[in-house]
Amino acid sequence: MSEGPRILLSFVGNRDPYVTDGFAGALSAPETRSEVPGPVLSLLETRDFDRVVLFCTGSEYLERARSVATIVENSGGGPRFQYVSLELESPIDYEEIYLSLQQTLTQVLAGHAHESARYSVLLDPGTPQMQTSWFLLVRSGALPAQLLQGVPPRFAGGSYKVKEVQLESSRLPTIQAIAPDVGPISAPSELVLRESTPASERAWITAQLPPVIGRSKAFLDVLDSSVRIAAYDISVLIRGETGSGKGVLARFIHENSDRARGPFVALNCSAVAPSLAESELFGHAKGAFTGATGERLGQFRAADGGTLFLDEIGDLPLDLQPKLLRVLEAKVVVPVGSDKTVATDVRVLAATNRDLEQMIAEGSFRRDLYERLNQMSLILPPLRDRPEDIVLLVQQFIENWNRKYHEQKGLSPETVDHLLAYGWPGNVRELENAVIALCASGRSAEIGPEFLPPAVKAAAAREHGAGGVNGSGADGVAAGGTSAAGIKVDLPEDGIELRAVLGEIERAYYLEALERSGGNKERAASLLGISGHAFRKALKERFNLS
Repeated sequence: MSEGPRILLSFVGNRDPYVTDGFAGALSAPETRSEVPGPVLSLLETRDFDRVVLFCTGSEYLERARSVATIVENSGGGPRFQYVSLELESPIDYEEIYLSLQQTLTQVLAGHAHESARYSVLLDPGTPQMQTSWFLLVRSGALPAQLLQGVPPRFAGGSYKVKEVQLESSRLPTIQAIAPDVGPISAPSELVLRESTPASERAWITAQLPPVIGRSKAFLDVLDSSVRIAAYDISVLIRGETGSGKGVLARFIHENSDRARGPFVALNCSAVAPSLAESELFGHAKGAFTGATGERLGQFRAADGGTLFLDEIGDLPLDLQPKLLRVLEAKVVVPVGSDKTVATDVRVLAATNRDLEQMIAEGSFRRDLYERLNQMSLILPPLRDRPEDIVLLVQQFIENWNRKYHEQKGLSPETVDHLLAYGWPGNVRELENAVIALCASGRSAEIGPEFLPPAVKAAAAREHGAGGVNGSGADGVAAGGTSAAGIKVDLPEDGIELRAVLGEIERAYYLEALERSGGNKERAASLLGISGHAFRKALKERFNLS
């Protein structure tokens, strides 16, 4: 019986493809490079594999993974590459990483179930929690693979060496999987791969897709249109308020299109510095500017064969807009600092909560780009127009919380009533954050309305009169106690999580400022007496708002 294919499994880390490269994609000729090969490249220069499966935890790491593949291909031949997307909330959460790997490996291994495949795992890239998860999967018998550890030249007498981690040693404890859904990984009968395409032939596998939740007619109508539009390789402009789920809808379109076997790459245009936006999109040549120590692919080439989602397209710098238009029309990119064109095969989906027609009239957005992006338009309804979806979403968010923290929390009927009565200017994202704050603040199995965010309390107080919620005044704080500073406070008998409550208060002011300014971040920042940069940074990093 002939031996099966040799398959390498590995995360992509910050040292790939090169240790000294500032970012992924040092693609220059070997004789002109001074970078030290990273973990994956070092191993591929030492051992031969028939297939390499690279696990990516975001678009940056997909770009790094594709850079590794390009370098290997440019050196002549090499293995076939496959990419796996792990949408992790935290790269240091043992449980999340382990379960995500287990779920995705079911698909990866299913493609080679009858090939006597020989699997190897490179432990070096990724966080310590990722490395430990590989170890646990192999040691428990869930993943039939050999563990490899790369030894850098400085620790191996001047040349890179590979050490095989022997798990048969009697000194190592036996590890057994104890979770009921953990065991030898195989393809369950209910697993459906898109259009019967074997996992071994899929270049891209995605785990943990964001759920699409809703039963309201307004929402289902948008989903129905999305499925029909997905079949055609056209640009789509998704419009809707902040936090309404435009990114989830874009992913839904991708997964229902013929490009589902390719990557889905998302880029928030408002989060990219204007001076780096061109490099972020189209890549750059080595030496194109200070700090460009190697070539970079850019998001268009990283998304080749798949979908590029440009969120907050209204924030794209004006001088970059004609360059994006040329790429969309000609289907080629020119990296910064290069005169060489590179063909790309990418479907572009864009989203905005801004009035692009008004921006066109003001001269801050190009009409020709608008027409090219707006071959089809979808308008995502705000949450206040689909109230029947609120309970479904709340249930999903609480299930996520309980599963993550192994708790059994729920909301009282009164709390749910107040959630249903609120207008949700921040839409689904604001609702999710409110549920998280409730679960973090409340200690009982049934959380009451006293832990509601201030904005929701204030709305309830306005609706129910001066009595408010649980005796609160119109400003959402109780009249039962007064602090030394003269501020009315509501301190429940079993206490509160002060940081969570203060965070929600601050977040409520940010949302109110955004609402009053019509989404203009600079004006909203001035209402709060802070700089625009600080406002945008807090929205993204602290409140998970774009």
